[in-house]
Amino acid sequence: MNPKKSDTKLFRTVCKTLPPSLSWFGAVAFKAFPLDMSQYKSLFCGSRIPKKEKDMLYLDASQKHFVAFYKGHPYAVRIFDDDGKLLDAEDVHASLAWILSNGKEAAPESSIGSLTSLDRDSWAEARVELENAGNGEYLKKIDGGLFAICLDDLKTEEHKRLVQSLLIGDDARNRWFDKCFQTIIDANGQATINFEHSWGDGVAVLRLMEESFKDTNKNHFVSPDDTPKSHNPAHVQALEFKLTDSLKSKISDAQKKHVSANSDLDFATMEFEGLNRDLIKKTKLSPDSVMQLAIQMAFYSLYKEFVPTYESCSTAAFLKGRTECMRSATSATRAATLAILEENRKDVRQLLTDCSTQHFQLVKEASMGQGYDRHLLGLKITAQRLSQPTPDFFQDPGYTRMGHFVLSTSTLSTDTIVFGGFGPVVQDGFGIGYNVVPNKLGAVISSNKSKRDAAAFSNALYKSLDILRGHLLDPK
Repeated sequence: MNPKKSDTKLFRTVCKTLPPSLSWFGAVAFKAFPLDMSQYKSLFCGSRIPKKEKDMLYLDASQKHFVAFYKGHPYAVRIFDDDGKLLDAEDVHASLAWILSNGKEAAPESSIGSLTSLDRDSWAEARVELENAGNGEYLKKIDGGLFAICLDDLKTEEHKRLVQSLLIGDDARNRWFDKCFQTIIDANGQATINFEHSWGDGVAVLRLMEESFKDTNKNHFVSPDDTPKSHNPAHVQALEFKLTDSLKSKISDAQKKHVSANSDLDFATMEFEGLNRDLIKKTKLSPDSVMQLAIQMAFYSLYKEFVPTYESCSTAAFLKGRTECMRSATSATRAATLAILEENRKDVRQLLTDCSTQHFQLVKEASMGQGYDRHLLGLKITAQRLSQPTPDFFQDPGYTRMGHFVLSTSTLSTDTIVFGGFGPVVQDGFGIGYNVVPNKLGAVISSNKSKRDAAAFSNALYKSLDILRGHLLDPK
């Protein structure tokens, strides 16, 4: 829909005034498609609580604070007053400034955030031990906090190091991976979001980011040049956990395991300014299909094969819809890749159109519930829950291969973020988060360096986009 019509006071007033059962009607009146919003209730005041065998999602909307982590220490910072009114931005600024000025480095073995990096059963055991040591109220403060802010001392402009910090957080001493989302802010003021995935998807988090970005740029609540006022001691509470020798040992072990488990992960970033969303649209092709074709070309140029490829597709058109797998490696992308890289053909315009057409159809089917991956997953899980033998179909080598996604891709195209990414989903795979915006194309590539070379793929992707640019802008 047209943002000029929807991003207005009238649109918001109409939809807000109508009861929930009819609010969709108000949206339709503005030619907006109703989408599921059930995930939004879990954005704030929530955490994923570790339990043996099955975790639980904890939400506590009564809390009036967020949690700040600095130098491994957690703090509860008030953001609402006792009447539920939002505090002035200057008050929150003063609280954070006090933490930055007075926070002391926590001993590594006292940095409890590292425990959230453990496997879930081990973390569940450690959490029970934390509660038994008298830390139950502090854990509730963290779990129910509106969100977490991680204030890092890292100061770098190197994209690879920033991505590593965003996804891994070194030894996790200044992280709490159970929070529904945590905002990580480094010493340069660069902000990133790391979110726990079980409660929701990137669509909800992206909406939060876009609204926050728009609001702060429009209203300029506080500036880095502003001198913070004196803080109110009642607004900041240091959460001083009581730790036994056993817990300290578990924290140290968690840090070692986290660093070791991620030591093989490698990252690379790519920016290509020769193509962009608007330029591709002028050629009557789907910008997403062009990026996906470039990914296929990049992989083929390095390994001379085609592999199962996953692209996440939102199914928010359905109540409590999550995602469907859109398999973006198609017969059309294969034909185009071979024609361009092996046959060196120049007349590939029709092949590019075929890629775009097939891509559009697959996205449409997946978003409308016509994909098959989630359906098959449901059948497999149903058999397991009924204690039935796994059907032969799911043990077939072909099914196993089609589920081994060497290329796992996802995009959240927006002007509000520079880049975003995730790790590979299989040992010999690549994780590719990409962004298609009006002025450029970009991607974050991850891999296990013992298996794949992220930097080599980044270079191959750049070259593939450059080749496609030549075909797209060829006046012939």
